[in-house]
Amino acid sequence: MKQIFHAEVCPLTGKKSSKKDHGFMDFDLEYSGEASYWYFTDLEDKLLIVSKELYNDKPYWTKNRREIEYLLYNEIWPKKNTVVYQSVLEALITSSNIPVTPLEKIDEILYYLKKHSNYLGEYFLIREDWDYSYKIMKKTGIANNQEFTTLIKEALEKNWIIEEDENSADVKIALTLDGWERASNIGKISDSDICFIAMSFDSEMFQVYNDWIEPAISESKFKPYIVTDQHTNSDVTINDAILAGIKKAKFTIADFTHHKAGVYFEAGYALGRGQKVIYTCREDHIGTAHFDTRNYQHIVWKDGADLKKKLMDKIEVFIKG
Repeated sequence: MKQIFHAEVCPLTGKKSSKKDHGFMDFDLEYSGEASYWYFTDLEDKLLIVSKELYNDKPYWTKNRREIEYLLYNEIWPKKNTVVYQSVLEALITSSNIPVTPLEKIDEILYYLKKHSNYLGEYFLIREDWDYSYKIMKKTGIANNQEFTTLIKEALEKNWIIEEDENSADVKIALTLDGWERASNIGKISDSDICFIAMSFDSEMFQVYNDWIEPAISESKFKPYIVTDQHTNSDVTINDAILAGIKKAKFTIADFTHHKAGVYFEAGYALGRGQKVIYTCREDHIGTAHFDTRNYQHIVWKDGADLKKKLMDKIEVFIKG
């Protein structure tokens, strides 16, 4: 029987968590075991539910605070009432292109400014003690005010941003033309509406694709991208088309039915780019899956209708969430 307990303290911020509904909350979860829930007050009381084992792992929350805050502030978190395990959280962290290097963080700042600018030269007020600055730091994966100030100075020196009045107590910054162009070329995967499909190209699986996989993707408001010999131009090799398709995609669906070598390669390439990959396999083929992929959770399906439903549920939680 599922047991869901209210956590008095948010393990991420150390702040006291409010207990809404003043009693046991009857979550509609497909889950048996112990879980903890609390409201992340930094983001309008966002509801978080994790396994009790994960909640109690205090060193994990401390070590991964920057990464977890990046996920939360960028809404890379299951929207449904889903219990999050450490393995799920690890998958989100490793597949979400969280910036690591100083240059990657500067690019996140430039991209953020461009996304929120109505025109070139629009100024944004930046103050170390202001909530807006705090929000920018969390959304761009920056650890603290000192790092944020240093990155802003570096961007100023590279002429990617300009300061309205360097002697003013209130710092206002705007993108330069060079900064705008750099931000335009970042090509955030998160903005893509494309799903790349890697699968066996035999007639049986094409039927499954046409009748079930493609509708699942389209009804989830994404555009399917599949590459075959018939879908490439004469001057482009199929491998080039595959790599280009994966680069354009927000996520990849890799179906391992028949265990084609190309599917393993395409899934590995997508994963290596920090892209989310949904692994699927028909139930009569899962037993011979290669050991390299067994650590990843697969959607095991029995027929097309089963695959469509499970795919749409997975996309809703893992991709949209």
